[in-house]
Amino acid sequence: MKTVADYMAEALRNLGVTHSFGIIGKSICPVVLKMVDYGIEFIPGRHESSSGFEAAGYALKTGNLGVAFGTSGPGGTNLLTAAAHAKANNLPVLFITGHQSIKELGIPQCQDSSSYLADLAEMFRPATLFSKLVERGDHFSTLFNHAVSIALGGQRGPVHLCLPFDVQTERLEECRIVIPERESLISIANFERVVSAINKASNPLIIAGKGVNRSGAHQELAQLAETFNIPVVTSPGGKGAIAWDHPLYHGPVGVGGCSHGDDLLNSSDLYIVLGSRLSDMTICNLRAENHPATLIQFDVDPTYVGKILNSQTIPVSGDVRDNLAYYLQKIDRDTIKKHETKADVHYAEELPVLPKLSLASVMSTFSDLIPYNSSVFVDDGSHGFNAVKWYNVKKPGSFIFDAYFACMGNAIGMAIGAKVAAPEETVFCITGDGCFMMLGAEINTAVCKNIPVIYIVVNNMQLDMALKGMEKTTGRIDGTIFEVPMDAVKFAESLGATGYKCETADQFSAAVNAAVESNRVAVIELLTDRDEMPPTAHRTLNLN
Repeated sequence: MKTVADYMAEALRNLGVTHSFGIIGKSICPVVLKMVDYGIEFIPGRHESSSGFEAAGYALKTGNLGVAFGTSGPGGTNLLTAAAHAKANNLPVLFITGHQSIKELGIPQCQDSSSYLADLAEMFRPATLFSKLVERGDHFSTLFNHAVSIALGGQRGPVHLCLPFDVQTERLEECRIVIPERESLISIANFERVVSAINKASNPLIIAGKGVNRSGAHQELAQLAETFNIPVVTSPGGKGAIAWDHPLYHGPVGVGGCSHGDDLLNSSDLYIVLGSRLSDMTICNLRAENHPATLIQFDVDPTYVGKILNSQTIPVSGDVRDNLAYYLQKIDRDTIKKHETKADVHYAEELPVLPKLSLASVMSTFSDLIPYNSSVFVDDGSHGFNAVKWYNVKKPGSFIFDAYFACMGNAIGMAIGAKVAAPEETVFCITGDGCFMMLGAEINTAVCKNIPVIYIVVNNMQLDMALKGMEKTTGRIDGTIFEVPMDAVKFAESLGATGYKCETADQFSAAVNAAVESNRVAVIELLTDRDEMPPTAHRTLNLN
């Protein structure tokens, strides 16, 4: 007979999982060690949050299940932030936490995960799509099958199983595991209404959100825009849904957006929204009186569909790519309206001129310095929105940024998981000194396991986005200055990485070339002008 840990390890291997991420401890040992026995490599992290982000990066790059482990008690609570991040980004991650043996419930235990102290099954419930304590071995197959089918199902997202020690080691005569198959999720009911609304519109606009990148609908997006000749703008998280030089691309909107894109938002009578929740980060500069008459909203998650704008809404539920592919196939090309758009639109704005190194100028040339087959993971902060505004995405889908849950430090781990999943790609992480001081020790994980991610640490010696926002709105900057700033190069070198310190654009260019050539974990510290105004200060939220 096999143990529950055997069955789980075998099932995950059969699902195609090649790596798992986490920090080991007594209560989770049986299943972690069994996964290693079944050929799934374990990447031990330096903090459970980072391990959770690594599993998310792995899931994003493979399109398959990511797996993250934490031991009982604080090991599990440290994973909670990563779980919420995965939920916000529709990333299928299985979070597995340990638990004291069921037979020991009620006895005070170190790192208790029960309802007597830190009830992990309950804590993970709002941060995941499914969370459950597995109380008996004969319950395992039902709960595991249910969790995996939800994680890889239509909405996709994180799930959590809390496994007591004695349940992991319990022996079962049989355990039926069902490997789910991907199903196309297509909404055909509103096809005629969608096509009719596009044809009737005077000034339609496509808003490409993060859902385009998550579903891989880049080709379908371009085809839709070209079929009807409709301009495209991108939300902060949708950056990279279309190549920066596509003739129908009119730039980013919202926080980190360009004024031209925001002007289009305020002058269009029809929005075709592809995989965006239309959060405040996207429509912060949209005036209420300029809400479009009609909204077509493609989204796998119905939570916010039709509930943000004062517009007549035509919902299209399900996977963005599946639906676009179906609609494009069914459209009668002889009956569609080709809309008129302005030719040769230059949405880029004038770069700032500063006495010291400008992050905007660095971001505007960065894509010219790196290989085409690269992915760029971007952390949250001023550096992230500078990248949204100025970085030119050449390869659709290669720019990964979360402006919604906006967890500082997430990109540090995600880049590691993505590199594990796609070793042939060059993987960069753009982060800030604030983010790096939170979870930067994770570069030691990359060093120890020879996962050559290149980190670009923007060091302006302050929590820049918070400082500039507080200064504008309150006149105060309490808690935003690092009185003793970090030395990112020394920190990186102490953890085994190669470090480069850059104060000029030429030094940065040379460092990027050297880091790519070395194929080692590298940290490039950018000492930028701390007075540079980030592209976030114009945010003027007005929904009503």
